[in-house]
Amino acid sequence: MAVKWDDVGGEPVEGHATGRAPIRSAAEKAVLVLEALAAQDAIGVREAARTNGMDKSAVSRLLEQFAHLGLAERDPTSGRFRAGPRLFALGASVHGRDSLWQAAEPIVRRLSSRFNETCYLAVREGDEVVFRDKIDCDHHVRYVIDSGERGRLHAGAGGRAVLAGLPPDELAQVLDRIELLPLTGHTLTDRDALRRVVEEDRRRGYSLSVGERIVGGAAVAAPYFVASGGCRGSIVYTCPDVRFDIVRVGEIAEAVVAAARALSARLGHVDASDPMSAGRGRG
Repeated sequence: MAVKWDDVGGEPVEGHATGRAPIRSAAEKAVLVLEALAAQDAIGVREAARTNGMDKSAVSRLLEQFAHLGLAERDPTSGRFRAGPRLFALGASVHGRDSLWQAAEPIVRRLSSRFNETCYLAVREGDEVVFRDKIDCDHHVRYVIDSGERGRLHAGAGGRAVLAGLPPDELAQVLDRIELLPLTGHTLTDRDALRRVVEEDRRRGYSLSVGERIVGGAAVAAPYFVASGGCRGSIVYTCPDVRFDIVRVGEIAEAVVAAARALSARLGHVDASDPMSAGRGRG
């Protein structure tokens, strides 16, 4: 059985747990509840309301409507909701046309197979990363992030690699506006310290984190780029920290960077051999 370290801790901040702007539209509420359904095996009304900063009665109405439409199913014993057959069908239809994952899948699979650890394709969406898809390892105990789960750019290697791949002007803007919430005792919450670490990540070409996003997890990540030159996301190697061999960091990082460059080339990035700064060779 896989062990999952929960990334969501504490109570909502200013009425909402995610740090997003207050929810205003019915469409946004519906999407957030659908995302909650997709991210967990089962979820209760109270949990979904707390996580998304929504009124329990509104969440309850949405889940009942989704159940009627086949997008959700309600467990008659626990009263919790899980993804319904129609939601699975929609997901499968979209996934089948996901050209990004089609390009990334063999690259992520090779990386995962080489080290027998779970590796992810993360995609930047605004000031967050979404863990789009993954290739699992064979270990019974592994670092599990659900497909579709969102992460903050400042917490963990997957998000920080995206920051390192941004142009300096955009990086400065993002660092000025994102909220540096502590997810664990090791999360970087000082803006100047985060800026220094990101610049070091940029120079060496990859990001490394241990326990910054989830207690007990370790990760190495590198950004990948599209034809226009923009950073689209990161490729992320993960494992439990008890299995993380610091002696092999250089080897792992080299493989992760090579995978990110290979994906960049597939996506049409013309300078995939050196997508970051000229000084990234420092290890």
